Amino acid sequence: MARLIGMSSSVKGRTYEVGEEAALGRSKDNDIVINDQTVSAHHCILRKGEEGYVVTDLESTNGTRINTREVKEARLGDKDLLQVGSVEFLFEDPESAAVETTAYAEARVEEETAPVSAPVGFVNISPFTRRRGNRDLWLVIIALLGVIALAGMVFFFIQLISTG
Repeated sequence: MARLIGMSSSVKGRTYEVGEEAALGRSKDNDIVINDQTVSAHHCILRKGEEGYVVTDLESTNGTRINTREVKEARLGDKDLLQVGSVEFLFEDPESAAVETTAYAEARVEEETAPVSAPVGFVNISPFTRRRGNRDLWLVIIALLGVIALAGMVFFFIQLISTG
C-alpha cells in the first residue's frame, strides 16, 4: 500500500496510508488533514489508476509540486517528493517501485580528467557590478583636491613667513 511520509516540520515523521483515493487539505473533511496556512482547505487529491497514483491539484492557492515542479495533474512515482503548499511529503509506493523506470538513468555524465578552472567570463559572478570608470574618476577628483590643499598650505606658510 502506498503512503506519504511527512518531511516538513508540521508533519515530520508522520506516515499517512493512501488507499484507492486520498484527499489532502486543511479542512477536517479531508482524508489527510494538514494544519498549515499554506495548504488550501481542499488542496489536492491522490487517486490510484491503472498505471499508479495520480495527484490532481484542486485549484489550490499555493499549488502542488512534484519534485519541485508545479503540477495540475501528474503521475506520482515511488520516492517522489510531493509538496502541498509549503508542506513536503515523501511518496512511497512499493508496487510501482518494482516496475518503474525513470529518465534519470538516461542522463549523460561527462568526466574531466584534467583540472577544471572557472571560465574566463565568470571572473565575478556577483549581481552587483563594479563601475571601474566611476572609481577612476573619484580617484582623480581626490588627487586634485589633495594637490589644491597642499598648494593652499604652502601659500599660507609662505604668507606666514613673509609677514613675520
